[in-house]
Amino acid sequence: MAGFFHAWMAGLILSIEPNYPGLKRSWWPMLLLFLAANLYSIDKSIVGVLAEPISQDLALNDVQMGLLLGLAYTVLNGICGLWLGSLIDRHTRCKILGGAIILWSLATAAGGLAPDFKTFFALRALVGLGEAAVAPAAVSLIADMFSPQQRGRAISTYLFGATIGTALSSIIPGFILDLNLHLSLPIYGLVTPWRVSFLICGLVGPVVGILFLTVREPARRGQANADSGAMKVMNKLQFIWLHKKIFVPLLSGVCLFYIAFVAIASWMATFIMRKFDIGLPAFANEMGLALLISGALGYFSGGLAADSKFGRGARGKLTIMAILPVLAVPATLAVVAPTPLVALVLLCTIMVVAPVLNVSLNTTVQDLLPNEMRGFTYAFISVIAALPAGAGGPLAVAFVTEYVFQDQEAIGLSLLVVCLPALVLASLAFAMARRATAVTPKAAEEGEMASMLVAPKPI
Repeated sequence: MAGFFHAWMAGLILSIEPNYPGLKRSWWPMLLLFLAANLYSIDKSIVGVLAEPISQDLALNDVQMGLLLGLAYTVLNGICGLWLGSLIDRHTRCKILGGAIILWSLATAAGGLAPDFKTFFALRALVGLGEAAVAPAAVSLIADMFSPQQRGRAISTYLFGATIGTALSSIIPGFILDLNLHLSLPIYGLVTPWRVSFLICGLVGPVVGILFLTVREPARRGQANADSGAMKVMNKLQFIWLHKKIFVPLLSGVCLFYIAFVAIASWMATFIMRKFDIGLPAFANEMGLALLISGALGYFSGGLAADSKFGRGARGKLTIMAILPVLAVPATLAVVAPTPLVALVLLCTIMVVAPVLNVSLNTTVQDLLPNEMRGFTYAFISVIAALPAGAGGPLAVAFVTEYVFQDQEAIGLSLLVVCLPALVLASLAFAMARRATAVTPKAAEEGEMASMLVAPKPI
């Protein structure tokens, strides 16, 4: 096992190409990106884990909770995502990311003191705004620190932080609720356990944000127009439009898959609590462990798959992406699970699949696009595809529960109705994107898709 781990890290960090940084330059920014992904996932996921106590405290119905789980987070995440992605393509990425972490962390902590739905909604919007910078910055930085043959493992290492964050977003609140931990703050007064969870999780982030200011920015590589300055936004949009046969089905597949994923991730804890009539402390540790194992398996497998000969180039990765949604279908069948453990195992199938797809998507963006488009395009994907999924997935489940079945106990059936068709259609969309990537075998193996695409004319 030790030898295998050494081989993994050697392949990741000890670059054989002199143009890319080695261990001395790479380990510190990779560690901070790992921590950023950890914080990102905790602060994003904690609302879903604590949905029941939040709803009871603020007197919310499922539709209002669905808005907090989806639209509240995605509204500024999408609106400002393109702007942040464009900034990341032109300015110092580490400073932008550090400031974003401080913003969303403080907004998370403040959410623990929110007195009503409107205030909570506004604070979740600020969390979404800050977190919009993470993925574009990370994709851009990693592409400049690692060669195409190493990026799959680099991306999976960074994103494994999100897996730990997802697990902690269950374990920390479960522990605090089990202790029935209350705080007393001046002026505010008594702080209940779910609010304490937000305060604790939010106040760690600013430290990591400040540490990003110590990172030396890596040199930008693979620029299509190195001598012409930053590409204009219209040039980038023109580039995407010229290759719409690839990008339209790709964006559609991402949107459909994440409708299912975000819906299940957001309502997982609530579904188990309602179906089996148990409280969060009773299964928080088990859920956290299951999410940790699922994510670790997913990112580990995703990194190996993306860097394998089968996954080389965008065409190979899109082949993987076309298969993955089908493997997540068992998650939609948790409604028939006889025990909480069986339900958790079924739900976690999509938690294994999502990291593999995430690694494939990140590395596909790197393979398809020149440097000065990577941050913008990842943000564009978030706006066009992930934003509707993030806002619509949780809300669709809430709508079906409230207005179709008219029974809060039917949330499992709602997950089935919303998520199963989305996964099937996602698989078909990725297959269409794969067929559109007509490249030579050599280019597909070497990850040189960007050189096969037509560059946009200057505007």
